Amino acid sequence: MTHDETEHDETEHVEAHEPVPDGGQRPDDEPSRAATRIDDGDVSALEAELAERREPYARATIVRREPPVSANVGDRAVVTADGEIHGWVGGAACAQSVVATQGVEAIEEGSPRLVGIAPDPETVDRPGLDAFPMTCHSEGVLELFIEPVTPTTELVVVGDSPVTRSLARLADELAVDVTLVVADGDADRDVPDATRVLDTVDHEAIADSVGAAPLVVVASMGEYDARGVAAGVLADAPYVGLVGSDERAAEVTERAAGLLDRDVDDVAGAVTNPAGVDVAAYTPAAIAASLLAEVVGERSAASPARAGGTAGVSDTAAVGSADDDGSSETADGDDTEPADDDGSDDEPAIDPVCGMTVDPATADASVEHDGETYHFCCHGCADSFANDPASYLEGAEA
Repeated sequence: MTHDETEHDETEHVEAHEPVPDGGQRPDDEPSRAATRIDDGDVSALEAELAERREPYARATIVRREPPVSANVGDRAVVTADGEIHGWVGGAACAQSVVATQGVEAIEEGSPRLVGIAPDPETVDRPGLDAFPMTCHSEGVLELFIEPVTPTTELVVVGDSPVTRSLARLADELAVDVTLVVADGDADRDVPDATRVLDTVDHEAIADSVGAAPLVVVASMGEYDARGVAAGVLADAPYVGLVGSDERAAEVTERAAGLLDRDVDDVAGAVTNPAGVDVAAYTPAAIAASLLAEVVGERSAASPARAGGTAGVSDTAAVGSADDDGSSETADGDDTEPADDDGSDDEPAIDPVCGMTVDPATADASVEHDGETYHFCCHGCADSFANDPASYLEGAEA
């Protein structure tokens, strides 16, 4: 994540949207916040797109500010599962890094959090808030509410049997999207109106029609179980439950492996059989209840970020947290050190001014000092270092 020195000078942004006294006109060359901010409509459109793709994200909203900062209360941004920020939470990269890191953690953990960013984290630290240092030049204080937004779990029920219909009715009480896979879409069946009925038993078509990481229950009572299992495996479902005896399960997985041209053991390893919690269920409704109980457990065990792939923040989004003595550490706990001038650009460097992790190969600026090369996230940090290197190296060398 890089930014120019205009973004790093928060004061300029504040002046750009402060009221102009005496009805005066703002100079044409004065920075405009609208030039760098994605408006709410754009962010809302992105949220709708992510929801349509069933990808998790985090919504970050400014709830408190102390100048000089360029963000205002109510400004918001979206953090995707890979740590990318879309929207506006201020121009300073150090603040963006905290939001990116905390956004990804909120997605992975499925829990919201209140985050404070201040020059001295102790001034905002309080129960219920995670405090981080504001290491950018302009300082200022920001507090943000970061809320994970995860896609609704999709439950794919394969089969047109008393068990599957009962499962669809029971699942309607939960926050899940139910898809009932049947061979005949025109038949009358007693299922909730919200149930999506998919009338195909082609395993590839089923896999293409469902979202990422669905939970799959196969209970067609032998009619097209193998196709349902194959569809679940093809869709990378974290759970594929099969209702059937051990003997029939072995036959079904072998046929599913044939449909997929995969190893039988690999397919069998992806299938849970017998599906459902063992509650001595014998009637269709009781079997459906046992299946739903297992589905709830599987939904809780699955990572909220699973539907969006492996979440993580790039090295450039790593951010330090405050130690007891107020010094800054990188995300992995290593003390801030200047980059070694050994001619290698393979290892990330630490910007000695703001503490950001920087890729030497793509750093915005580098400065030579006392035979060492220091890399910076922006020209503003490089200029500050060049003006007074000693003030930034005292802590690192202590």
